[in-house]
Amino acid sequence: MRRSDTRERIRATALELFITQGYEHTSLAQVADRLGITRPAVYHHFRSKEEVLTGAYAELLPLVERAAGDPAPLDRISELLAGEFGDLLTCSRVNEHALRGMPAAVGLMRAFEELAARVAPGSDVESRMRGRLAIDTLMMAAIRADRLGGTPEERRQVALRLARDLIRR
Repeated sequence: MRRSDTRERIRATALELFITQGYEHTSLAQVADRLGITRPAVYHHFRSKEEVLTGAYAELLPLVERAAGDPAPLDRISELLAGEFGDLLTCSRVNEHALRGMPAAVGLMRAFEELAARVAPGSDVESRMRGRLAIDTLMMAAIRADRLGGTPEERRQVALRLARDLIRR
């Protein structure tokens, strides 16, 4: 197996465990056990749990920042959630409190706040809430998938429609 394949398998498994067990309750040893590889193999690729997320955040942050300037920012965020960054975004949302001290996670959270402000422009409380709720609606469709029913595409489309409704005045 190639090194990058192992690295990606470790990251994917860590994200899965961070989502289901919580970031604080998951160790890299558990990731190694789940994959059936040695702990040193995991530590060869990632020195810490934070490092598992930091590199991925570095790839994701410019995409979220770009979405703020996109003519259809909600569509772009919906695509990111449905694509390769879906688990990372879900992990960030589910573990928001635990990750608040991680600089890369804080940068991503700020980017989402700025995106929410652009989605529903205005400085009043209602506009800020509508923007945040629109983004949260998209996130909920990904995070609560097992509880909402339907197919991933059905949930994505419903969430997108609801998010758009939230920002219309």
